[in-house]
Amino acid sequence: MNKKKIVDEIKKGNLVITPTDTVYGIMADATNIKAIERVYECKQRDEKKPLLLLVGSINMLKKYTKNLSHLEEEIIQKYLPGKLTILLHKNDKVNDKITSGTDLVGIRIPDNKELIQIINEIGNPVISTSANISGQNTITNPKEIKKELLKHISYVEDAGIINNEPSSIIKIENEKITIIRKESVAIQMMKDYPDNIVD
Repeated sequence: MNKKKIVDEIKKGNLVITPTDTVYGIMADATNIKAIERVYECKQRDEKKPLLLLVGSINMLKKYTKNLSHLEEEIIQKYLPGKLTILLHKNDKVNDKITSGTDLVGIRIPDNKELIQIINEIGNPVISTSANISGQNTITNPKEIKKELLKHISYVEDAGIINNEPSSIIKIENEKITIIRKESVAIQMMKDYPDNIVD
């Protein structure tokens, strides 16, 4: 990856597309309100649909969340970095536009060393959302990215075709785990925490 180019563009408030540990994603500085608005605009995404944050470390995750429970801490330590998005209570550093006005933010540490280095060099979480117009197929080949979306993008990191499974999504309340999207990490979690899983 051209890490310097990606970092420079995101720091300028621009949008980039990079491979992640799942599919191709649009990346933007999650602390830049104009960049957040441009992500919604370029994807033609309903602003009632929240966006996901990628962070570079557990320390960064904690800077943007609050009131982590014992089980949330344990799950974070055990499964991240990895293909797990966990809905956590956000603090005031997370703009309400990202969460569509809700108190929960989906947050993840990607299982990709270069991406972690990029996020840590930026020093802020980045928005991550699939590099497609809302409602259309996710992008596994950058040559498939629509021109109407590309006009909003400053840089595309082309790593060829990637087609990895999406992240599992969970929420934890009162030490109980609700699985919102069941992929391999959630399936493993069902084995590790059978008494904590709720339907």
